[in-house]
Formats: sequence, C-alpha cells, structure tokens
Amino acid sequence: MSENSSLGPGQCGADREVFERVWRRVMPEDRPDCPFTLYSEEEQAAVRPAEERKADLVPVPAEQSGGDGAVLQAFIADELSDWRTYQTLARRIPGGNGRALMGVAADERRHAGRLSAAYFLLSGVKFWPPAEPELPGGGCMAALRARYWAERKGAEAYRAAAGRTGDSALRELYLELAGDEEAHAGLIRSILERL
Repeated sequence: MSENSSLGPGQCGADREVFERVWRRVMPEDRPDCPFTLYSEEEQAAVRPAEERKADLVPVPAEQSGGDGAVLQAFIADELSDWRTYQTLARRIPGGNGRALMGVAADERRHAGRLSAAYFLLSGVKFWPPAEPELPGGGCMAALRARYWAERKGAEAYRAAAGRTGDSALRELYLELAGDEEAHAGLIRSILERL
C-alpha cells in the first residue's frame, strides 16, 4: 500500500511500515482470498520475477518509456535481490572473503535505499518490494562467477539509464552506481583468485 493511502486510526507512517514488514513475512505475495493487500495493482505489476524485470533495463528512449519510474522500480528490485544473494553467499564463504561479500551486500542495500528515495521523490510512493536471493546451482564458485557477470551487466544498465534520463540528479546517481557495480565485479574477481 502506498504512503498516500489512508492509515488506520492511530496509525502513523512508522506503524504502517512495521505492519507491512511483519505482514510480508506472513504473506509474501498478495492473494485474492486475502482481505487486504499491501500493494496497489501498479505496484504488484512491478514486482515480477527477475527475468521479467531485466527486460525493463533494455535501452528505450525516455519519451517511449513513460518516464524513469519503471526503470527505478526494476533497479530497486534488482538491488534488493542482489543484497539477499550476497548475504547468502557471505554465510557460505568463510573468513575474509565472506566479510568482503557482506560488505558488497551492504552496498547493494544502500543502492536500493538511494534508488527508492529517488523513486519516492519522483512519484510520492515508497517502493520497497520483497526480495529473494538468486543463486544458480553449482556451488559458490558458480554463484560468484554469475555475480561477476551480473555486476558487469548492472554497470552497463546504469550507464544506459544515465544516457536515457533527462533528470540530471538521476543521471549522476546512475553513473555513481555504475562505478560501484564495476568495483563489485573487481572484488568478486579478486575473491575468485584467492579461492
């Protein structure tokens, strides 16, 4: 449910956030048999499987994309998924490499927060979808390899979005995040060199 929807009696925004966080643990997806939902139909459409979200990252001229909102939603969802994936990997890889991956996880969550703030400034709606880790089969080495290429592609997607947006603040944010994604790819490569 968006920030601009009506809150119950005595419910402030923080109460609503706590309720939504707890409800998401109990009911990760809105269902038709549930008496209420947390997302509007537009927001539900934005929370799609990762492969469908990645289609939003294909370069489309800004005038055809209908603005930056859909791109921001896809980036937020991807960053949150990356956050959970790195947390899971960090728990599986011991020592300094695991700690380094936990640092990448923190970066990804911070990215999602910055993108979510940009989306809120653009739309007036707080967008923070539930996230699940995406780990391929084949163990930690295969997962790290997949993450290396995902970080490289993420950097390219941010650069492409920076080239499409007409908003100078978003352009700056996208370029900064592209640099972070490249740094993550370099870190993952160095972890693979040590394993």
